Amino acid sequence: MSRAILLALYLALTGCASTGSTDLTRAEADPWERSNRRVHNFNKGLDRFVLRPTTKVYRAMVPPPVRTAVTNAYGNYGEPANFANAVLQGKLAQAFRTLDRFILNSTLGLAGIADVATDLGRPREPEDFGQTLARWGVKSGPYMVLPLFGPSTLRDGIATPVDFFVDPADFARNAALSPAWSVRIGMAAGRVINFRNTLTDTGVDKLLADSLDDYALARSAFLQRRRLQLFDGQLPADEDPFADTDAPPEPAPEPPAEPPAPPPAEPPKL
Repeated sequence: MSRAILLALYLALTGCASTGSTDLTRAEADPWERSNRRVHNFNKGLDRFVLRPTTKVYRAMVPPPVRTAVTNAYGNYGEPANFANAVLQGKLAQAFRTLDRFILNSTLGLAGIADVATDLGRPREPEDFGQTLARWGVKSGPYMVLPLFGPSTLRDGIATPVDFFVDPADFARNAALSPAWSVRIGMAAGRVINFRNTLTDTGVDKLLADSLDDYALARSAFLQRRRLQLFDGQLPADEDPFADTDAPPEPAPEPPAEPPAPPPAEPPKL
């Protein structure tokens, strides 16, 4: 094992990175907006002429229950990466919950086709290498739009190739089956189409189409979602825009009343 991996494990397991870097101020300033808008427009063209037509064909040919099964299977395929990133972040309890979820869906869920783990109280807890870098204290850097992959930050952009190509599930599959490159490319393309189908199901297309500035909307939505992920879904009051910080403090509870004094004892009768 290399020194870099040993150092990463040491930092994660000893808690040196427990505070992490959750500040997205630099990304919100968007100093690279001009070039980002160019890449954003390129992605819109790629989506319009390639991804969206392909996804429409996929949705027309594949019924909804099968599409749900495909989404579940890809989600289960990504659980080893979630497990590895949770370990590198020192979230050992979460890592073993993820491992439990993977085992349940891989067996009872028939290789992840059915998401039985969620029904049994094991919801998915996704982690990526960008979150791991943030946990280790790496700053977000400026907001940036990646070709094909879309909204990101400099830190997450550096981590994207790790998430996409350095996948424990891929290593296990390649060692066991040694699939041809055509199979590997097909799985990667299927992952992209499945993700694009998920965006269609969630109504993102209509939301962006109705926006006066779809670039600004996509940036805002990404940064809000990213902030929530960095805080593991629990925003502190100073980061939560919906927190009621002006509410008056609750009054302190009144001390319990003292019990009445007992009546004086009567003198003994002669």
